[in-house]
Amino acid sequence: MKVRHAPLPALGIVAALTASSAFAQSSVTLYGILDTAIQYANTGGHTTVREDSSSVAPTRWGLTGTEDLGGGYAAVFKLENGFNINNGTISGNGALFNREAWVGIRGPFGQVQLGNNYTPLFTTYATYSLGSLNTLGWGNAANNYVFVPAARTANSIRYVSPTIAGFLLRALYARGTNGASGAPASLGDTASVGVNFRAGAFSADADYLQQRFAPTATITTASSVQAGRYYLFAASYDFGFIKPSALYEIHRNGGNVTSAISSAYASPSHDFYEVNALIHDAGWASSVLVSFGQYFLKSNGNGDSTSYGVRYEYQLSKRSSFYVGIAEVRNRSKASFSVSDAGGPGIPVAAGQNITSGIAGIIHKF
Repeated sequence: MKVRHAPLPALGIVAALTASSAFAQSSVTLYGILDTAIQYANTGGHTTVREDSSSVAPTRWGLTGTEDLGGGYAAVFKLENGFNINNGTISGNGALFNREAWVGIRGPFGQVQLGNNYTPLFTTYATYSLGSLNTLGWGNAANNYVFVPAARTANSIRYVSPTIAGFLLRALYARGTNGASGAPASLGDTASVGVNFRAGAFSADADYLQQRFAPTATITTASSVQAGRYYLFAASYDFGFIKPSALYEIHRNGGNVTSAISSAYASPSHDFYEVNALIHDAGWASSVLVSFGQYFLKSNGNGDSTSYGVRYEYQLSKRSSFYVGIAEVRNRSKASFSVSDAGGPGIPVAAGQNITSGIAGIIHKF
């Protein structure tokens, strides 16, 4: 039997096409942040001293990847795990990639990603908190008052547009509990949209989020489901050595909810605001963040709270920094807010108690 051989030019073309397909430009990056601190706090005359993880920045490691698909398109993904550096345990809900886990497509149209995503609200919270690592951190008033289910959503699709004439659009839709048995079909369903505008040193955001919630912690398939609505507005201006910012959140249609219930996606009707100022030297070797904010419970003024915070950070190197800070939260008789860490709740506070706290820690990035 005779075997016919392809002419050499044809073999060259096939080889070139095969190589182009097999070796398309792609990359995977491993990264992480390690943050640990010693915190001292006084709550109602009781003193607590403890080692904290994720105070200023959530301690985490992650993988990001991109593959060039040609024509200006790329496949992208991100997997990010939060953990506690003080004891090595996984943080949050114990899931491996509990912070972010998504895959998507980037192109001239913008970027679409599906999985566990942050909402437009969280992007605005983090941007205007003015932290050096662009996160909500210890000492930020907004970090003490945000409702976590409105900040991060599983079973979601997120879209970010390209910037056109200074405007950028963010949108998200999430299935919440994703039809889990024992819960109402629409529980946790979330729809959100946000618009960012930048012109030189000025930046402003406006966001809207609607989230389906149950008014009680006891949930069955027959539980009533209502819509809670969030409106968030923020702005900042960079003067060079000082950057002030402010944000204001309004949450309405909380029904008869009197306190936050994360498992039911329920948060009481409230307003809160935060005013920040970031002051730094010419080389960014050192910086000071000053934060002030207030929370107003609409159904009862005794649920109001006020937050103060000052945080100093010094860059030891390109990847490592040292920080110290002092913060206080003053609660009225029905409020129990604490000085929260970037990675989760702070030291527990009973209703009506105040908390005064000091912290010293170190951050390393890789």
